[in-house]
Parts: sequence; C-alpha cells; structure tokens
Amino acid sequence: MASPSTRTSFFHPVAFMGALLALFFAWLPALFMAIGHPAWPLFIGLFLMPVLEWLAGDYQGPVPYWHFWTLRIILAGITIQGLVGAHFSAAWPWWLVVVAGAGSGYAAGSSGNALGHELGHGRAKWDRRLAKWFFTTVCFGHYTQEHGAGHHVLVGTPKDSLYTHVSDNLASFSKRNMIKQLKVGIEIAKARNNLWAEVYGPIFFYLCINVAFLVLDGWKSVVFLTVQTAIMYTVDASITFIQHWALHRKEVNGRYERIGPQHTWDCKNWITTLISFNNCRHADHHINPGKDLNGLERVPEAPQLPYGYAVMGTLANFPDLFRKILEPHLPAAPP
Repeated sequence: MASPSTRTSFFHPVAFMGALLALFFAWLPALFMAIGHPAWPLFIGLFLMPVLEWLAGDYQGPVPYWHFWTLRIILAGITIQGLVGAHFSAAWPWWLVVVAGAGSGYAAGSSGNALGHELGHGRAKWDRRLAKWFFTTVCFGHYTQEHGAGHHVLVGTPKDSLYTHVSDNLASFSKRNMIKQLKVGIEIAKARNNLWAEVYGPIFFYLCINVAFLVLDGWKSVVFLTVQTAIMYTVDASITFIQHWALHRKEVNGRYERIGPQHTWDCKNWITTLISFNNCRHADHHINPGKDLNGLERVPEAPQLPYGYAVMGTLANFPDLFRKILEPHLPAAPP
C-alpha cells in the first residue's frame, strides 16, 4: 500500500524551494556556463548532492506538484544545454572540455534521464518525441521502447537488462547492462518492425550531431559530446543498479510471479525525491506503471534504501561496503 500523499501546491514555501533545487541541479551546466565556471557542475553533483542527502536524512518534506509543461521545458533545457556546451567547448582547454562534458553528462544521467523516462512513458505523441530527442543526443534513443516493452515486462527476471545478482558490482553490471539494453531494444524493434525508428535511426542521428559539431567547432566539441554520453550511461547504470539490486521474481510453474513491492528498492530521501522528480518512488512506478510522476507515492512494504541515490551511488563503487549496508534490507525469504 502506498503511503499518504506528500504532494502539495507548487507555491508552498518549502515545496517551492524544493522545486528550485530540482531545477538548479537539472540546469546546473547551463547556469555555470553562463557565469564562466563550467567545471563546477561535476564537483557539485559528486560532492554537494551526497552531502545534501545525508543532511536531509529521514526528513519528509512536501513534494511539489509538477505541471507537465514545466517538465517539458526543463527536459528541453537539459537537451539544449548539452549541445550549447559542445559548441562553447571549442574555446576551452582540453581538461575543461572533459570536466565540463562530465558535468553535463551527470545532469543528463540524473535529471534528464528521470524526465526522459517520465515523458517516454507518456501517452502524448510529442512527449514521447521530446524524450526520444533528448535520448538521441546522448546515444540512448533505444531506451524509450526498451524500457516500456522490455524492462517493465521482464523486471526481476534473468532476461531483464537490469537484472542483478547479489555478487554484482557496479562495474560488472554497467558493462552487461549497456550491451543487454541495446540487444533487447533491437529484439523488440525487430518484432515491431520499427528497427530504424527506435534503434538505428537515433544512433545515426547521434553520429550526425557529432559530425556537424566536428565541422563547425572542431574535435573538442566531439570529445565533449562523447564524455557527456559516457557519463550519462554511467549515472544511469548507477541509478538502475541501485533501484533493482538483487531483487528477483520467483518462477512458479513456468511463470514468473506478479510484480509486487518486494521487487524494487524504494527511496524515501527527500532530496533524492526532489532531484529525481519522484522517480525514486520506484516500487509504486512498477506496481502502477500508468501513474504519472505526480501520482507516485512511497510504498513502505518495499525494501527501503537507507540513503539517497547520490550516497548509494557513491557506495556502489565499494562493492563489499555496498553489500554490507544493503543486504540487511533485502526482503526476508518466505518460510
């Protein structure tokens, strides 16, 4: 059962500050490019975000209700800031190209991925197209179809691209996940006869974007886009690893059990809830995939992450410590 709603008016003072915080992290690269410090977003994401999650602890503040036009504008901004960063990188030293590209990839993999995920689930054709355009700029165009027709159907089973073992570490999972997502995406696209539109077309247009920037701005812009894509994949893999680590659906009489709260990690951290646009309420999302992000609530029966995504993502780089912290929170086996 989902917990009582914590959503409130966008103009509630605390909810409004939370919304500004979410927007700040989403558009972090653009904000710091504007003030001439494009290196800062990476370090703010890597260090400030975990500190904020840690300080928030178990605090459960109000969550703003997001109008979907606001979400569309935020995602469009994330898409544009990555391309603008590639253009301006031509004037930066090489080290800054790499660091700024990584910062842009961090925003794309966290806020961008959360919003692209939400709009990709949408019924409106233009929401799905906006999500596809965003993911195409980071060479992840196959995600939208693979996620809905693959992951949501196969979650917790060995065929799922996000299936994890207790012994998995972030590095082994990331490598397998990246390849498996593409393979599952190709299989689904072949079955639906839309291989070009869903897989090869987005890859081709990503390459076209790189060629265009190479001609207009030189190799630094291509390196920026490549680093952005690599970090986006890394952040996305980190989040999905945390959301589904070691949770499996049992096979009974040749069929897998229905998806329940025990098959997805939930996260109650308020900072993560804001920054992920409610995406960390992941158990409710899988149990009720038709809900939009404003309708998602915590599910107390689901296994609960002890910390937010940024803290858990940091801990995931230390496999023994990560397992030691999370294993006690795994659902108990039935007697």
